[in-house]
Amino acid sequence: MTYLRPALVTCALLLSACNTITRVPTSNTPTSSLPVLTDTETNTDGLFFGIFRETAAHRTVPETVASELRRTPASVMWFEQWGDEVPFPTQDVQALQGQGVLPHITWEPWKASLSLDDPGQIRLGTIVSGQYDAYITRWAKAAAATQKPLLLRFGHEFNGNWYPWATGQNANDPQKYVQAYRHVHDLFQAAGATNVQWIWTYNNDDVPGDAWNAPSAAYPGDAYVDWIGIDGYNWGTNPSWGNWRSVTDLFGAAYAKAQQIAPSKPIMLAEFASADVGGNKPAWIDDLFQTLPKSFPKVRAFTWFDIQKEEDWRINSTLASQERFIVGLRGKNIRSSGAAMAQVPAQTKGGQTGGGQTGTGPTPLPSTARPLATFETLTDGRPTSQNGGRVYLSGYQQDAAHPSSFSNQAAGSEAAPLVVPASGGRSQYAAFDYAITAPNQYAGVVMTVELNPRSGTDTVGSDQSAYGTLHLDLSGTGATQVRLELIGERSLGIADGSNPQVYVTLPAGSTSLDVPISRFAQPDWAPTKVATGEVMKRLVAVQLVVDQVPVSGRVELDNLALLP
Repeated sequence: MTYLRPALVTCALLLSACNTITRVPTSNTPTSSLPVLTDTETNTDGLFFGIFRETAAHRTVPETVASELRRTPASVMWFEQWGDEVPFPTQDVQALQGQGVLPHITWEPWKASLSLDDPGQIRLGTIVSGQYDAYITRWAKAAAATQKPLLLRFGHEFNGNWYPWATGQNANDPQKYVQAYRHVHDLFQAAGATNVQWIWTYNNDDVPGDAWNAPSAAYPGDAYVDWIGIDGYNWGTNPSWGNWRSVTDLFGAAYAKAQQIAPSKPIMLAEFASADVGGNKPAWIDDLFQTLPKSFPKVRAFTWFDIQKEEDWRINSTLASQERFIVGLRGKNIRSSGAAMAQVPAQTKGGQTGGGQTGTGPTPLPSTARPLATFETLTDGRPTSQNGGRVYLSGYQQDAAHPSSFSNQAAGSEAAPLVVPASGGRSQYAAFDYAITAPNQYAGVVMTVELNPRSGTDTVGSDQSAYGTLHLDLSGTGATQVRLELIGERSLGIADGSNPQVYVTLPAGSTSLDVPISRFAQPDWAPTKVATGEVMKRLVAVQLVVDQVPVSGRVELDNLALLP
């Protein structure tokens, strides 16, 4: 949270020092008898509900929230500070993951018992110099070991002046913050913690409001960020410096900044709440659920700060507030699936907003890109990858009565994709038409792009671990999703179908997608677990798989590349 207000802060308070608050009973609430809503949908549409409550056992939050608010949360957030090198909270993380809830850890690089400028305080410079590498790596390895998605919010609210890592404290600047953020991120990547999603979070108001303190100056880059987080509080009029702010006033300017800084990233209200004094909190809550989808469509998740602290931020600070929140959570666009929420970053590339994709057309590749296939090069009329590798189509079927296109082809003689000549300002690209008749996921169609020429009949891998993002220009009809897979050398022992993979939306119009390699993960059932980083070191091919059935349609692919 933005712990202390107003602008000047002279000391820090431990969040854990807050007294436990007895929650308002709900037995007499008219809404308390409503059935608890759960969420089994796999699509990524809608607005995902998250919450923070102060407790020593974060794994218990979903059950209590469901009981009181009649809806399970998609994510549960809590705070961990570096101070005493607190170990990674494996038990809570795994327990939440087991409940289908996305763990959301706010990781604070400070010693909260010390003043901001205390000589013993943690500094950005000491993070960059490697003083905390062993601690960071222990966390990274423990996070990787959970093998399921989790959210990590490092160094939040850096554009305020209440934390030692803030860009205006302790001789810091935006560049130092970027260096520290990237350093921590890179250590996680090196440890194989590709299941971690990174939330880069700024305060809704810059404090101070000088140009040098603009959040854009401290953006680490798209390869280091999965979510854009915004924190903000409606403080009301209880503080002498406070005022009552509407949802639009509170987040409008910060939302515009997010769209300018990283237009392809989903936005999360990572920490927010409303006070009671100075306005109508139940009406504010009503406005929240109405305004977010209408005026802030790229906000895909929110986390309510549900404790009594400087103000009574609790949802149930009054019975009316609680009832309005329960009603809001029953809106058709509100989501509770942690698994679906974890897929939002990969599905939001290229202009997707609130679950719908808009075509932006192919974009020029940066000079730092490593092109894998532009489909301009043909050998005997067949497209090849940029380095001369094979590009071919195949199909699979587990039930012979329900085949898919390109099934049962002999190895080495698989069909080639269609080659669509350049026209209408679009360069030459590859495509394929498909049909799948299985009544469920018994069949699929695969397009394989091998990076390198074969050695005889053997595929050849190469080290692509320096790259952090897969870029592709994709479009199509029929299915709403395609699965991207990273194929490593056979020596890695990965079973068919269990390669690191991620689903992305198949847009109707050609759209440039940038998918972080960190989003790729093996399915839970994979018999052999191999870190995605190891696959990237011996990468053989990239595959596109259509397995949404029964369906027929078309897939078009252009400009497959890796970005740093």
